[in-house]
Amino acid sequence: MSLLFPIYFAGALAIGLPILFHLIRRQPKGNVHFSSLMFLRPTPPRLTRRSRLDNWPLLLCRALALLLLAAAFTRPFFRSAASTELAAPGKRVVIAIDTSASMKRSGVWEDAINAVNELVAELSSNDEIAIVAFDQTPEVLFRFEQSRVTSTDRAALIQSSIEGLAPTWKSTDLGTVIPFCAELASTYESEESESVRDLPASLILVSDMQSGSGIEKLQSFAWPESLRLEVRQITAKETSNAWAQVLSHPADASDRQPSDVEEMSGNSLSAGSRRGEAATDHIRVRVSNSESSDRSRFDVAWVGADNALMNEQSVQVLPGQSQIIRMPRPENAAVSIRVSGDEVDFDNDRYFVDAVAKEYELLLLENEPEQIDPRDSLAYYIDRVPLGDERRSVTVNHSDLSFDAAIDVNRTALVVVVDPIDDASMQQLQTYAESGGTVLFVVTAANAQWQRTAATALASPDLQVTEAKVNDYAMLSNINFRHPLFSAMADPQFNDFTKVRFWSCRALEGIDDEVEVLASFDNEAPAVLQRSVGRGRVVVMAAGWQPNESQLALSTKFIPLMFNLVEMGVSAKDDIRSYFTGEQIDVATTGSTTIVRPSGEVSEIESDDELWTVDEPGIYQRTVDGVDDAFAVNLAESESLLEPIDISLLERFGINLADWTPKEVKLADERQMRDIELESNQKLWQWLLIGSMMFLGGELLLVRRQT
Repeated sequence: MSLLFPIYFAGALAIGLPILFHLIRRQPKGNVHFSSLMFLRPTPPRLTRRSRLDNWPLLLCRALALLLLAAAFTRPFFRSAASTELAAPGKRVVIAIDTSASMKRSGVWEDAINAVNELVAELSSNDEIAIVAFDQTPEVLFRFEQSRVTSTDRAALIQSSIEGLAPTWKSTDLGTVIPFCAELASTYESEESESVRDLPASLILVSDMQSGSGIEKLQSFAWPESLRLEVRQITAKETSNAWAQVLSHPADASDRQPSDVEEMSGNSLSAGSRRGEAATDHIRVRVSNSESSDRSRFDVAWVGADNALMNEQSVQVLPGQSQIIRMPRPENAAVSIRVSGDEVDFDNDRYFVDAVAKEYELLLLENEPEQIDPRDSLAYYIDRVPLGDERRSVTVNHSDLSFDAAIDVNRTALVVVVDPIDDASMQQLQTYAESGGTVLFVVTAANAQWQRTAATALASPDLQVTEAKVNDYAMLSNINFRHPLFSAMADPQFNDFTKVRFWSCRALEGIDDEVEVLASFDNEAPAVLQRSVGRGRVVVMAAGWQPNESQLALSTKFIPLMFNLVEMGVSAKDDIRSYFTGEQIDVATTGSTTIVRPSGEVSEIESDDELWTVDEPGIYQRTVDGVDDAFAVNLAESESLLEPIDISLLERFGINLADWTPKEVKLADERQMRDIELESNQKLWQWLLIGSMMFLGGELLLVRRQT
């Protein structure tokens, strides 16, 4: 028997009252009168026996009545053997384990495995479970179908599925992983009964939840209403972390800021030459320090192939800030740049492979130039744009519109067409674009020749080109800043195009649906259009950039736009010298390719394979058709952002977080509710009250009989 409110059993102490009353000595019932007591000597009564209980039946009735009354207030009930342990309803659980590089910190991975083992041990035989390991991409290790075995076999299968699991060198992408796991948990359909198919679903995330996890992608994901997310956040002991990034590395084009290019608009030639000279003897390195760091002094040095340090220097970086330093280019071959002095060492090395600049050309197709002011021509401004950098040099070559030889796609970075061309030349450009080239058509007039050329370039036979009506001037609007042409200017401090005004422009109507509009004028006419052609693209501008037509050539936007056009044409042709772990590299070739990993493992790649994934940082040696070269693979910088995020941020993306009440408290609450239900069904307190009333009635009868 169990008691719902055992505290009320303290009322049973009231049975002492009848006992006390029975022990009190009573006065004689009758009085005997004497004539005089003056001649008697006072003698106190002498006790011959101790106090004793009289009238046992009456005492028992009173005591039992009080005892039963107290027991009724405790609300007793019988708990059967089947209901002794709480039989929790089944549920569907997905446990996602973070295996990214940040989990390599001391003690973090061990704590994560312990957390997974605890979660598995807490599950009942009615639960369905799936195990997912993730870094950039998720991998299902244990599926729901395997949960329908006995609990003993299931525990062994789970242990075997995670045995040998270890952190990788890849970055974390929660924006991809959480939607995958949510879909897995909420859309799985069991072949069992309806009760099994309708199990409540939950997702348990075992991760350090570092701030570089990429949770911003979750904004576009519709979270299932019935799914709950529980986060088991693993905390590391280390608080200071510093890392470096080579900004002047040839492959790090993404680190180039628009301001680095825009500052050339005043004196582009001298600025470009100064930058080229500076790049020959120094390399810009950015050293960053974590926000939670308790250190600010670090050492930076080049590391040679023999692990020897070169050109070591000290740098002070405050917590949460970055410092850019200029490292002298090492005389001997260096394989990485190393930061030391912090507590976390998995991201201290940034591998580096120097590259030899390649030569490209920009081909400008135009008619024989008329005797006009050179400043009113399109070619005048292209000739003065510094299109080269450390990994390439770009020269501008002028040509007339008639050419027979095929354009070398491996040498020509960009073709700019500023006058209408014939069908034969258009076919050559079509072949060039299909091979991966970029062609820019600048529609400088609204006539039949340009209409035919633009219609062929955009594969839009119904295209109509007319002169647009412009009130005073037109401006660009609806710019697609996700496109590579404008992505470098997506930051709010660079995306203001209101100062770029167009005095005249063309209106293009009847565009095919497959043509993408990258920017429009404020009169809703398309300004910049793109059509994908094979591996390349055709870009059409509906206005020129010369001063008599617009302010584009004299603005700070012209150089970045031309630079990005060239970048779009050569990015696939450059020998990229740096990748991130988890990235896939293009190994498509007509011959054989051999890649030697940093660990010394050799991989032979067949000619029909196109992509190969790099999965560890270091220097890779590659041999393609007998030609040897090398490239570096580095850890993504986002993986160095180790400050844990606030879990409540996930609620802003519509994610339903699970109740944070400890399991022991939840079980106690559920057990209490079950006990209340059992007691309300049995209602033993009513019988106890009836028994108490019966004993009180018997007590009354005994009293009346004695009196």
